[in-house]
Amino acid sequence: MDKGDSWEAGAFLADQLLHVISIIILYHTIGVNVASHSLWIEPNYLLLQILFILLISKPVNILFKLYFSKYQVAEGEEEQTVTGAGALIGQLECLIMGIFLLLGQYTAIGLVFTAKSIARYDKISKSQAFAEYYLIGSLFSIISVLVLYVLLIL
Repeated sequence: MDKGDSWEAGAFLADQLLHVISIIILYHTIGVNVASHSLWIEPNYLLLQILFILLISKPVNILFKLYFSKYQVAEGEEEQTVTGAGALIGQLECLIMGIFLLLGQYTAIGLVFTAKSIARYDKISKSQAFAEYYLIGSLFSIISVLVLYVLLIL
């Protein structure tokens, strides 16, 4: 990671930290004062769920790009794909996994990775470099969502 990339990573992390601090402040000022008996879900828990969903979408994707782009397959080795499709797939993967966790449907999470693996099977079987990058991305998604789930929801 060169000097410009490390500054960009630091700026991104500072930006995300400020967002989280803002949400925590709102949680403690607004969420605590709302009457919870009138809602289906307790307001504090609802705010934590919203924070969870927000954090597992774009921030996780940006963190992956910042720290793992060096493992991406070189352009000459990669066949044509739709620009941004991989990033969108990663975001959707995290969101679906997060929703399944919130709903308590833990076994359904395997469905996400099965569908993703079937769609990429040919490329995974032909390119060791892509297979490794794919696995790094999948494991990073799982770890990110699980860590945020444990920290915010459990």
